[in-house]
Amino acid sequence: MTHRIPAVVLAVLLILGISSVPGVQPVRAGTMDPSLWVAVSSNYPGDAPQYTLTFTLETGISSSSTLAFTFDSAVGRSDNGTSISSSLITIDGAPLGKNAVWQGNTLTLTVPQGLGAGTEHTVIISADAGIQNPWTTGHYRVSLATPTGTTALTSNYYSVTTVTQLVPLGFDKVVEYGALTGIKVTFKTGRNGALVGHDLIRGPSGVMVYPTTEDTITLRLSAGLSTLWTTGSSVKLLPSYAESPFAMTVLSNTVYETNDAGIDLRQLVLSLPHNLPANTQFALYVIFATPQPLSAVSDAEYVKLYSSKEPALVMVPPQPASSGSQPGDISATDTTAPVVTWTSTASRLLPRLVTLHITITEENLQQAYVATGEDGSLHTWLATGDNMLMMINRSGIHGTILAVDKAGNTTNIEIDIPGPTVN
Repeated sequence: MTHRIPAVVLAVLLILGISSVPGVQPVRAGTMDPSLWVAVSSNYPGDAPQYTLTFTLETGISSSSTLAFTFDSAVGRSDNGTSISSSLITIDGAPLGKNAVWQGNTLTLTVPQGLGAGTEHTVIISADAGIQNPWTTGHYRVSLATPTGTTALTSNYYSVTTVTQLVPLGFDKVVEYGALTGIKVTFKTGRNGALVGHDLIRGPSGVMVYPTTEDTITLRLSAGLSTLWTTGSSVKLLPSYAESPFAMTVLSNTVYETNDAGIDLRQLVLSLPHNLPANTQFALYVIFATPQPLSAVSDAEYVKLYSSKEPALVMVPPQPASSGSQPGDISATDTTAPVVTWTSTASRLLPRLVTLHITITEENLQQAYVATGEDGSLHTWLATGDNMLMMINRSGIHGTILAVDKAGNTTNIEIDIPGPTVN
Protein backbone atom coordinates (compact mmCIF):
# COMPACT_ATOMS: atom_id res chain seq x y z
CA MET A 1 0.00 0.00 0.00
CA THR A 2 1.36 3.41 -0.97
CA HIS A 3 0.70 6.51 1.14
CA ARG A 4 0.97 10.07 -0.16
CA ILE A 5 1.30 13.23 1.95
CA PRO A 6 -1.99 15.17 1.85
CA ALA A 7 -2.01 18.81 0.71
CA VAL A 8 -3.47 19.88 4.07
CA VAL A 9 -0.46 18.43 5.86
CA LEU A 10 1.84 20.29 3.48
CA ALA A 11 0.10 23.56 4.22
CA VAL A 12 0.38 23.05 7.97
CA LEU A 13 4.06 22.20 7.67
CA LEU A 14 4.73 25.30 5.62
CA ILE A 15 2.99 27.46 8.21
CA LEU A 16 5.16 25.91 10.90
CA GLY A 17 8.28 26.51 8.83
CA ILE A 18 8.95 22.79 8.43
CA SER A 19 9.68 21.24 5.07
CA SER A 20 8.90 17.52 5.03
CA VAL A 21 7.94 17.18 1.40
CA PRO A 22 10.41 16.62 -1.44
CA GLY A 23 11.24 19.74 -3.41
CA VAL A 24 10.08 22.14 -0.70
CA GLN A 25 13.03 24.08 0.69
CA PRO A 26 12.96 26.16 3.88
CA VAL A 27 13.20 29.93 3.60
CA ARG A 28 16.12 31.24 5.62
CA ALA A 29 15.87 34.45 7.57
CA GLY A 30 18.68 37.00 7.70
CA THR A 31 20.55 34.78 10.15
CA MET A 32 20.86 31.02 10.12
CA ASP A 33 19.88 28.64 12.88
CA PRO A 34 22.70 26.99 14.84
CA SER A 35 23.86 23.87 13.01
CA LEU A 36 26.82 21.58 12.34
CA TRP A 37 27.47 19.68 9.13
CA VAL A 38 30.28 17.17 8.55
CA ALA A 39 31.65 15.70 5.31
CA VAL A 40 34.62 13.37 4.84
CA SER A 41 36.77 12.75 1.77
CA SER A 42 36.90 8.97 2.35
CA ASN A 43 34.30 6.75 3.97
CA TYR A 44 36.42 3.61 4.20
CA PRO A 45 37.05 2.06 7.65
CA GLY A 46 40.41 3.03 9.12
CA ASP A 47 41.15 5.72 6.54
CA ALA A 48 42.26 9.16 7.69
CA PRO A 49 40.12 11.46 5.51
CA GLN A 50 39.92 15.21 5.16
CA TYR A 51 37.12 16.54 7.38
CA THR A 52 35.01 19.52 6.35
CA LEU A 53 33.00 20.85 9.29
CA THR A 54 30.51 23.60 8.45
CA PHE A 55 28.74 25.22 11.37
CA THR A 56 26.64 28.19 12.44
CA LEU A 57 26.91 29.51 16.00
CA GLU A 58 24.09 30.80 18.15
CA THR A 59 26.45 33.23 19.88
CA GLY A 60 29.59 34.66 18.34
CA ILE A 61 33.02 34.06 19.84
CA SER A 62 36.08 36.27 19.96
CA SER A 63 39.58 35.67 18.66
CA SER A 64 41.61 33.18 20.75
CA SER A 65 38.43 31.40 21.91
CA THR A 66 38.28 27.63 21.57
CA LEU A 67 36.12 25.20 19.63
CA ALA A 68 35.88 21.60 20.85
CA PHE A 69 34.83 19.00 18.27
CA THR A 70 34.03 15.65 19.84
CA PHE A 71 34.08 12.66 17.51
CA ASP A 72 32.64 9.22 18.08
CA SER A 73 34.52 7.17 20.64
CA ALA A 74 35.57 4.80 17.81
CA VAL A 75 37.48 7.62 16.06
CA GLY A 76 41.19 7.87 16.82
CA ARG A 77 44.45 9.19 15.44
CA SER A 78 46.84 7.16 13.32
CA ASP A 79 49.89 8.23 15.37
CA ASN A 80 48.12 8.42 18.75
CA GLY A 81 49.57 11.92 19.18
CA THR A 82 47.95 14.71 21.20
CA SER A 83 49.05 17.67 19.07
CA ILE A 84 48.03 18.54 15.50
CA SER A 85 50.05 21.12 13.58
CA SER A 86 48.32 24.45 13.03
CA SER A 87 49.17 24.21 9.31
CA LEU A 88 46.85 21.19 8.93
CA ILE A 89 43.64 22.96 10.02
CA THR A 90 42.00 26.09 8.63
CA ILE A 91 39.01 28.13 9.76
CA ASP A 92 37.29 30.09 7.01
CA GLY A 93 40.46 29.65 4.95
CA ALA A 94 42.87 30.95 7.61
CA PRO A 95 45.35 28.57 9.32
CA LEU A 96 45.30 28.24 13.09
CA GLY A 97 47.62 30.44 15.08
CA LYS A 98 48.65 27.57 17.36
CA ASN A 99 48.58 23.79 17.29
CA ALA A 100 45.31 22.00 17.98
CA VAL A 101 45.00 19.53 20.85
CA TRP A 102 43.68 15.98 20.47
CA GLN A 103 42.58 14.40 23.74
CA GLY A 104 40.65 11.12 23.76
CA ASN A 105 38.31 11.71 20.84
CA THR A 106 38.00 15.50 21.19
CA LEU A 107 39.79 18.04 19.00
CA THR A 108 40.21 21.46 20.63
CA LEU A 109 41.40 24.34 18.51
CA THR A 110 41.95 28.04 19.12
CA VAL A 111 40.34 30.32 16.55
CA PRO A 112 42.67 32.88 14.92
CA GLN A 113 39.85 35.41 14.48
CA GLY A 114 36.42 36.13 15.89
CA LEU A 115 33.50 34.11 14.55
CA GLY A 116 30.14 35.79 14.20
CA ALA A 117 26.78 34.28 15.04
CA GLY A 118 24.16 33.40 12.44
CA THR A 119 26.59 32.88 9.55
CA GLU A 120 28.31 29.76 8.27
CA HIS A 121 31.91 29.02 9.19
CA THR A 122 34.04 26.19 7.85
CA VAL A 123 36.80 24.18 9.50
CA ILE A 124 38.86 21.97 7.19
CA ILE A 125 41.05 19.31 8.79
CA SER A 126 43.68 17.89 6.45
CA ALA A 127 43.95 14.14 5.97
CA ASP A 128 47.55 14.54 7.18
CA ALA A 129 46.14 15.28 10.64
CA GLY A 130 45.61 11.53 10.90
CA ILE A 131 42.08 11.48 12.35
CA GLN A 132 40.95 7.99 11.41
CA ASN A 133 37.54 6.64 10.53
CA PRO A 134 36.22 3.92 12.84
CA TRP A 135 37.16 0.39 11.84
CA THR A 136 33.51 -0.67 12.09
CA THR A 137 31.05 0.29 9.36
CA GLY A 138 28.10 2.43 10.42
CA HIS A 139 26.88 6.00 10.72
CA TYR A 140 28.70 8.47 12.95
CA ARG A 141 28.35 12.06 14.15
CA VAL A 142 30.43 14.91 15.53
CA SER A 143 29.45 17.43 18.24
CA LEU A 144 30.72 20.98 18.75
CA ALA A 145 31.01 22.82 22.07
CA THR A 146 31.94 26.49 22.42
CA PRO A 147 32.95 28.52 25.51
CA THR A 148 29.77 30.63 25.33
CA GLY A 149 27.72 28.23 27.45
CA THR A 150 25.22 27.46 24.67
CA THR A 151 24.05 23.91 24.02
CA ALA A 152 26.51 21.80 22.04
CA LEU A 153 25.71 21.28 18.36
CA THR A 154 25.33 17.76 16.94
CA SER A 155 26.12 17.08 13.29
CA ASN A 156 24.45 15.01 10.62
CA TYR A 157 25.40 11.35 10.31
CA TYR A 158 28.23 10.43 7.96
CA SER A 159 28.77 6.89 6.74
CA VAL A 160 31.74 4.56 7.14
CA THR A 161 31.40 1.74 4.63
CA THR A 162 33.42 -0.94 2.87
CA VAL A 163 31.59 -0.48 -0.43
CA THR A 164 34.13 0.30 -3.19
CA GLN A 165 34.03 0.52 -6.98
CA LEU A 166 36.20 0.09 -10.04
CA VAL A 167 38.39 3.08 -10.89
CA PRO A 168 38.24 4.16 -14.59
CA LEU A 169 41.66 5.17 -15.93
CA GLY A 170 41.82 5.31 -19.73
CA PHE A 171 40.20 4.63 -23.12
CA ASP A 172 42.34 4.16 -26.24
CA LYS A 173 42.07 2.88 -29.79
CA VAL A 174 44.10 -0.18 -30.76
CA VAL A 175 45.74 0.48 -34.15
CA GLU A 176 47.71 -2.09 -36.11
CA TYR A 177 49.09 -1.57 -39.62
CA GLY A 178 47.05 1.60 -40.00
CA ALA A 179 43.72 -0.06 -39.17
CA LEU A 180 41.58 0.05 -36.06
CA THR A 181 41.52 -3.47 -34.62
CA GLY A 182 39.88 -2.74 -31.24
CA ILE A 183 39.78 -0.60 -28.13
CA LYS A 184 41.72 -0.68 -24.86
CA VAL A 185 40.00 0.11 -21.56
CA THR A 186 42.22 0.66 -18.54
CA PHE A 187 40.80 0.41 -15.04
CA LYS A 188 41.79 -0.48 -11.49
CA THR A 189 40.03 -2.74 -9.05
CA GLY A 190 39.04 -1.14 -5.76
CA ARG A 191 40.28 -2.13 -2.35
CA ASN A 192 37.45 -4.66 -1.99
CA GLY A 193 37.54 -5.66 -5.65
CA ALA A 194 39.46 -8.96 -5.54
CA LEU A 195 37.76 -11.36 -7.96
CA VAL A 196 37.59 -15.18 -7.97
CA GLY A 197 38.39 -16.70 -11.34
CA HIS A 198 38.74 -20.21 -12.76
CA ASP A 199 41.84 -21.07 -10.75
CA LEU A 200 42.13 -24.32 -8.83
CA ILE A 201 41.77 -24.13 -5.07
CA ARG A 202 42.30 -26.72 -2.38
CA GLY A 203 38.99 -28.23 -1.33
CA PRO A 204 37.95 -29.40 2.18
CA SER A 205 39.35 -32.89 1.54
CA GLY A 206 42.65 -31.52 0.29
CA VAL A 207 41.88 -32.23 -3.36
CA MET A 208 42.35 -29.38 -5.86
CA VAL A 209 38.97 -28.26 -7.22
CA TYR A 210 37.52 -25.31 -9.07
CA PRO A 211 35.52 -22.70 -7.07
CA THR A 212 31.79 -23.33 -6.89
CA THR A 213 31.16 -19.61 -7.45
CA GLU A 214 33.24 -17.47 -9.77
CA ASP A 215 33.10 -13.71 -10.29
CA THR A 216 32.39 -11.87 -13.53
CA ILE A 217 33.06 -8.52 -15.19
CA THR A 218 30.21 -6.92 -17.13
CA LEU A 219 31.01 -4.62 -20.04
CA ARG A 220 28.53 -2.28 -21.73
CA LEU A 221 29.44 -0.87 -25.14
CA SER A 222 28.22 2.51 -26.38
CA ALA A 223 25.99 2.58 -29.46
CA GLY A 224 28.86 3.06 -31.92
CA LEU A 225 30.96 0.29 -30.40
CA SER A 226 27.94 -2.02 -30.25
CA THR A 227 27.65 -1.97 -34.04
CA LEU A 228 31.35 -2.87 -34.40
CA TRP A 229 30.98 -6.01 -32.28
CA THR A 230 30.19 -8.88 -34.64
CA THR A 231 30.58 -12.65 -34.62
CA GLY A 232 34.23 -13.44 -34.10
CA SER A 233 34.97 -10.42 -31.89
CA SER A 234 36.76 -11.19 -28.61
CA VAL A 235 37.87 -9.77 -25.26
CA LYS A 236 41.25 -10.09 -23.57
CA LEU A 237 42.50 -8.90 -20.19
CA LEU A 238 46.06 -7.84 -19.36
CA PRO A 239 46.95 -7.45 -15.66
CA SER A 240 49.68 -4.94 -14.85
CA TYR A 241 51.77 -7.78 -13.40
CA ALA A 242 51.58 -9.97 -16.54
CA GLU A 243 53.45 -9.82 -19.85
CA SER A 244 50.65 -11.04 -22.12
CA PRO A 245 46.86 -10.88 -21.95
CA PHE A 246 44.58 -13.85 -21.40
CA ALA A 247 41.34 -14.53 -23.24
CA MET A 248 38.00 -14.02 -21.54
CA THR A 249 34.90 -16.08 -22.27
CA VAL A 250 31.70 -14.19 -23.10
CA LEU A 251 29.06 -15.80 -20.90
CA SER A 252 26.23 -13.70 -22.30
CA ASN A 253 25.83 -11.17 -25.09
CA THR A 254 22.68 -9.08 -24.81
CA VAL A 255 21.48 -6.20 -26.99
CA TYR A 256 19.17 -3.64 -25.45
CA GLU A 257 16.96 -1.71 -27.86
CA THR A 258 16.21 1.95 -27.19
CA ASN A 259 13.59 4.39 -28.39
CA ASP A 260 16.03 5.73 -31.00
CA ALA A 261 15.76 3.89 -34.31
CA GLY A 262 18.86 1.98 -35.34
CA ILE A 263 20.64 2.40 -32.01
CA ASP A 264 21.27 -0.37 -29.54
CA LEU A 265 23.45 -1.05 -26.55
CA ARG A 266 25.41 -4.27 -26.15
CA GLN A 267 26.19 -5.86 -22.77
CA LEU A 268 28.85 -8.55 -22.42
CA VAL A 269 29.18 -10.64 -19.26
CA LEU A 270 32.73 -11.99 -19.07
CA SER A 271 34.18 -14.89 -17.09
CA LEU A 272 37.61 -14.75 -15.46
CA PRO A 273 40.09 -17.55 -16.22
CA HIS A 274 42.24 -16.45 -13.26
CA ASN A 275 41.88 -14.71 -9.90
CA LEU A 276 42.25 -10.92 -10.00
CA PRO A 277 43.64 -9.06 -6.96
CA ALA A 278 42.27 -5.85 -5.44
CA ASN A 279 43.91 -2.44 -5.97
CA THR A 280 45.44 -3.56 -9.24
CA GLN A 281 45.49 -2.01 -12.70
CA PHE A 282 44.19 -3.92 -15.73
CA ALA A 283 43.88 -3.30 -19.45
CA LEU A 284 40.82 -4.82 -21.11
CA TYR A 285 41.01 -5.24 -24.90
CA VAL A 286 37.90 -5.50 -27.08
CA ILE A 287 39.12 -6.94 -30.39
CA PHE A 288 36.87 -6.50 -33.43
CA ALA A 289 36.40 -9.47 -35.77
CA THR A 290 37.11 -7.19 -38.74
CA PRO A 291 39.62 -4.30 -38.78
CA GLN A 292 37.92 -0.91 -39.08
CA PRO A 293 38.95 2.50 -40.45
CA LEU A 294 40.35 4.83 -37.79
CA SER A 295 37.23 7.01 -38.05
CA ALA A 296 34.96 4.13 -36.99
CA VAL A 297 35.36 5.04 -33.30
CA SER A 298 34.59 8.68 -32.52
CA ASP A 299 35.59 10.61 -29.43
CA ALA A 300 32.02 10.23 -28.15
CA GLU A 301 32.27 6.45 -27.73
CA TYR A 302 32.74 4.87 -24.32
CA VAL A 303 32.30 1.70 -22.31
CA LYS A 304 30.78 1.11 -18.91
CA LEU A 305 31.83 -1.73 -16.68
CA TYR A 306 31.37 -3.24 -13.25
CA SER A 307 32.29 -6.45 -11.48
CA SER A 308 30.28 -8.84 -9.35
CA LYS A 309 32.27 -7.61 -6.32
CA GLU A 310 32.04 -3.89 -7.20
CA PRO A 311 28.62 -3.53 -8.88
CA ALA A 312 28.57 0.26 -9.38
CA LEU A 313 28.68 1.13 -13.08
CA VAL A 314 31.67 3.29 -14.04
CA MET A 315 32.19 4.98 -17.40
CA VAL A 316 35.47 4.97 -19.31
CA PRO A 317 36.18 7.69 -20.22
CA PRO A 318 33.74 9.98 -18.32
CA GLN A 319 31.50 11.81 -20.76
CA PRO A 320 29.89 15.23 -20.23
CA ALA A 321 26.16 15.43 -20.79
CA SER A 322 25.27 16.21 -24.41
CA SER A 323 23.93 19.71 -24.95
CA GLY A 324 21.50 18.31 -27.48
CA SER A 325 19.86 15.84 -25.14
CA GLN A 326 16.42 16.59 -23.82
CA PRO A 327 15.13 15.66 -20.36
CA GLY A 328 12.90 12.63 -20.65
CA ASP A 329 14.70 11.18 -23.68
CA ILE A 330 16.23 7.77 -23.08
CA SER A 331 19.21 7.33 -25.37
CA ALA A 332 21.61 4.46 -25.73
CA THR A 333 23.89 6.09 -23.17
CA ASP A 334 21.37 5.92 -20.33
CA THR A 335 22.80 2.97 -18.43
CA THR A 336 23.70 4.82 -15.23
CA ALA A 337 21.56 4.23 -12.18
CA PRO A 338 20.33 7.24 -10.16
CA VAL A 339 22.82 8.53 -7.61
CA VAL A 340 21.28 8.64 -4.12
CA THR A 341 22.90 10.02 -0.97
CA TRP A 342 21.42 10.74 2.44
CA THR A 343 22.31 12.22 5.80
CA SER A 344 20.29 12.97 8.92
CA THR A 345 20.27 15.70 11.54
CA ALA A 346 18.60 15.51 14.96
CA SER A 347 16.89 18.58 16.40
CA ARG A 348 18.92 20.32 19.08
CA LEU A 349 15.82 21.00 21.20
CA LEU A 350 13.87 17.82 20.36
CA PRO A 351 16.38 14.96 19.88
CA ARG A 352 13.67 12.60 18.66
CA LEU A 353 12.85 14.95 15.77
CA VAL A 354 15.10 13.99 12.85
CA THR A 355 15.51 15.73 9.51
CA LEU A 356 16.39 13.30 6.74
CA HIS A 357 18.23 14.95 3.83
CA ILE A 358 18.07 12.93 0.60
CA THR A 359 19.70 13.98 -2.67
CA ILE A 360 18.83 12.28 -5.97
CA THR A 361 20.82 12.95 -9.13
CA GLU A 362 19.06 11.67 -12.26
CA GLU A 363 17.80 13.53 -15.35
CA ASN A 364 15.24 10.87 -16.32
CA LEU A 365 13.82 9.82 -12.97
CA GLN A 366 10.80 7.54 -13.23
CA GLN A 367 10.02 7.26 -9.53
CA ALA A 368 11.71 7.47 -6.16
CA TYR A 369 10.47 7.00 -2.62
CA VAL A 370 11.42 6.18 0.95
CA ALA A 371 9.86 2.97 2.23
CA THR A 372 9.45 2.82 6.00
CA GLY A 373 7.18 1.09 8.48
CA GLU A 374 7.44 -2.45 9.81
CA ASP A 375 6.45 -3.96 6.47
CA GLY A 376 7.92 -1.19 4.28
CA SER A 377 4.45 -0.19 3.06
CA LEU A 378 4.69 3.50 4.03
CA HIS A 379 6.01 5.29 0.96
CA THR A 380 7.09 8.94 0.88
CA TRP A 381 7.68 10.10 -2.67
CA LEU A 382 10.89 11.90 -3.63
CA ALA A 383 11.96 14.12 -6.50
CA THR A 384 15.21 14.81 -8.34
CA GLY A 385 17.42 17.16 -6.33
CA ASP A 386 17.32 17.84 -2.61
CA ASN A 387 14.56 16.36 -0.45
CA MET A 388 14.01 16.95 3.27
CA LEU A 389 11.77 14.79 5.44
CA MET A 390 10.90 15.29 9.12
CA MET A 391 10.62 12.06 11.10
CA ILE A 392 10.07 11.06 14.73
CA ASN A 393 12.83 8.77 15.97
CA ARG A 394 11.33 6.66 18.76
CA SER A 395 13.56 3.57 18.69
CA GLY A 396 15.48 4.00 15.45
CA ILE A 397 14.53 4.78 11.86
CA HIS A 398 14.96 1.95 9.37
CA GLY A 399 13.89 1.84 5.76
CA THR A 400 14.92 1.87 2.12
CA ILE A 401 15.35 4.55 -0.54
CA LEU A 402 14.41 3.27 -4.01
CA ALA A 403 15.09 5.30 -7.17
CA VAL A 404 14.35 4.07 -10.70
CA ASP A 405 15.02 5.94 -13.95
CA LYS A 406 13.05 5.62 -17.20
CA ALA A 407 15.56 3.13 -18.60
CA GLY A 408 14.99 0.82 -15.64
CA ASN A 409 18.30 1.48 -13.87
CA THR A 410 17.65 1.10 -10.15
CA THR A 411 19.37 2.28 -6.98
CA ASN A 412 18.44 0.80 -3.61
CA ILE A 413 19.92 2.38 -0.46
CA GLU A 414 19.24 1.33 3.13
CA ILE A 415 18.54 3.83 5.90
CA ASP A 416 19.65 2.85 9.39
CA ILE A 417 19.49 5.54 12.07
CA PRO A 418 19.92 4.39 15.68
CA GLY A 419 17.45 5.39 18.36
CA PRO A 420 18.12 8.55 20.36
CA THR A 421 20.11 8.42 23.55
CA VAL A 422 17.78 8.99 26.49
CA ASN A 423 19.42 10.61 29.51
